[in-house]
Amino acid sequence: MIALVEFKTNLVIDRSEAEKLRLNYEDKERFGKSCSYGREIKPMDSDDYYTDELFHNGEKFYTDDTMSKEISDYRRYERIDDKDWVYVPESNNLVELEHFALNCRFPYTITKCIKSEEPTASNLTSMLNQIEEKFEYINKELDLFKNQQFNQKVNVHVGGGLIVTYNELMLKEDSCTDALQECLNEGWRIIAVCVQPNNRRPDYILGRYNPKFDSDTNAKR
Repeated sequence: MIALVEFKTNLVIDRSEAEKLRLNYEDKERFGKSCSYGREIKPMDSDDYYTDELFHNGEKFYTDDTMSKEISDYRRYERIDDKDWVYVPESNNLVELEHFALNCRFPYTITKCIKSEEPTASNLTSMLNQIEEKFEYINKELDLFKNQQFNQKVNVHVGGGLIVTYNELMLKEDSCTDALQECLNEGWRIIAVCVQPNNRRPDYILGRYNPKFDSDTNAKR
């Protein structure tokens, strides 16, 4: 899931941490701890100075010993540890939320959140595992269905669930193919073929679903 997050303030953090959080960052030439504004670590502009670069007369700070150019506190910074610092603006930070939320130590708010259309590697692996499980389930069901539809001991097929829908039966004795076809055209279906020892043609037990059939009366044709 992709989110747009906003921090409470601009961040100055080590480059390795910014890369761990997968944040976009900016390189700045100098960083320092402000002598005003809550003594925050901030990037310095070209007209900002470290305190140890200035001349102090006991009350104020100046750029040189002529004391001609005074430097206010908001332009003055203290040096900080020599790390690989980078600058992260407080707003408009696009992050991968699942990873970011687990690793971020700074207060933040989510201003917008959208579901990623492109699956991550972990999501893709999970999807493939689910597909594999579905295939295994389908194969098991097909094997079970196959075993239920064929009796291997006597080598004959077993009637399926369609037979329970028939509500009308008919016996066709010593029936020829043409007569049987007429019955099939009328909606009858073959339930069983009964070969007789003394007839040229078998008997057929037929069934069909008759929507007009009333269980309390005879079939209405």
